[in-house]
Amino acid sequence: MLSCGSRFLACVCDDLFQKCYRLFVRLLPLVVVATIALSCGSPAAPDVPAGAVRVTGVVHFYSLEGGFWAVRGDDGVIYDPMNGLPTAFQRENLRVTMIVNIRSDVGGIHMVGPIVEILQIEAI
Repeated sequence: MLSCGSRFLACVCDDLFQKCYRLFVRLLPLVVVATIALSCGSPAAPDVPAGAVRVTGVVHFYSLEGGFWAVRGDDGVIYDPMNGLPTAFQRENLRVTMIVNIRSDVGGIHMVGPIVEILQIEAI
């Protein structure tokens, strides 16, 4: 049997539990909506289309297979533009950022890295 002090404690704990439960029930929809809204975008690159990748790196001329321009990414990967690097960006050691689609469905003769379709490119 509960003593008087124990009943008081049980009553206080039950009241606190009910208040917390009501607060939880009120906040749960807000937390769910906020979680869904925040998870819809990519925190690393919110302006990159689905399936594309943002690459930052340096332009280099490679003398293999007759020579070509490509971008050596900061990740160490050499990105080989599918239709060649635009003329305005064909400057040795030019730092660029670009949004590309990696084209694993096409092949090339350079064999230095993935072939990419440039969607957007700019000097930085």
